[in-house]
Amino acid sequence: MKSIEVCLTHQQLKKYNFKGKIVIIIDVLRATSTINTILYNGAQLVKPVETLEECKKYRDESYIIMAERMGKKVPGFDYGNSPTKIDKNKFEGRKVSIATSNGTKAIIKTKGSKFSILGSFLNMSSVIDFINKNPEDVLIVCSGWQGSSNTEDTLCAGGIICRSKTHSFISDNAIMAKELFESSKNKILETMMGSSHAKRLSSNDNIRDIEFCSKVDIQPVIPILRDDYLVLM
Repeated sequence: MKSIEVCLTHQQLKKYNFKGKIVIIIDVLRATSTINTILYNGAQLVKPVETLEECKKYRDESYIIMAERMGKKVPGFDYGNSPTKIDKNKFEGRKVSIATSNGTKAIIKTKGSKFSILGSFLNMSSVIDFINKNPEDVLIVCSGWQGSSNTEDTLCAGGIICRSKTHSFISDNAIMAKELFESSKNKILETMMGSSHAKRLSSNDNIRDIEFCSKVDIQPVIPILRDDYLVLM
């Protein structure tokens, strides 16, 4: 039977062999939710980058540039990392470059997998359908927060594990994620609001983002990493 494993932070990814596997990158609050929203609203592609300096360079190529550090929009960029600020009229047909504190770094680190796709509550069923239909083992990479695990990414990983019908799991990380989701599946927003990162975002007046990112299956698309760019599968 196929296996499914969970890496709780992108800093721990070097401990895992993901060659030939499906890698699902999760950053619920907010990078994978934001990128899913950007592509769902018609953007041509999204270029994830690590540094602010690299992100800025894409402005010269007529990209929309987006950057966040410590939960806040970086001055001088068009947008921060907020899915609720994505306007279809402004993003449709455009190219986007984005740098975030954790999520884009996690995405870039998964190059070399069979497939690197983005997961969130917004597209959970689409992600589950994809892994159930494909023969590869799965590694879920939670972005975490500055090297520590976080509630919302682990919760989302648990939801994928609970609803996967074709994969076995044996690690403690996967067991903990599954149990967290099973105990919280009817109170996802409430559970997320109690997380440390939600509290950081709340202090920056981002309650709307947290509420939005807790919604399940409202954007049935799958962003996939192809040649350093994220596009819709």
